[in-house]
Amino acid sequence: MRFVLNRHHGETVVLVSHDSFNRALLLHLLEMPLSSYWRIAQSPCCINEIDIADGNVRVHSLNETAHLDGIAG
Repeated sequence: MRFVLNRHHGETVVLVSHDSFNRALLLHLLEMPLSSYWRIAQSPCCINEIDIADGNVRVHSLNETAHLDGIAG
């Protein structure tokens, strides 16, 4: 994550990953303990929107799945 932030400072970056990595990253960014792992929902194909600027982290959306509405499942 540090590499991505340093290399793409001030840019919009899209990371695609699995729920376990997402949870671990979110815990780290939000300064939450590992014991909170299961408190963060991560549905398949969800979108998390996070802004990191000047060392400040702001979560805009978490576990967003509205883009999947209407898709047969």
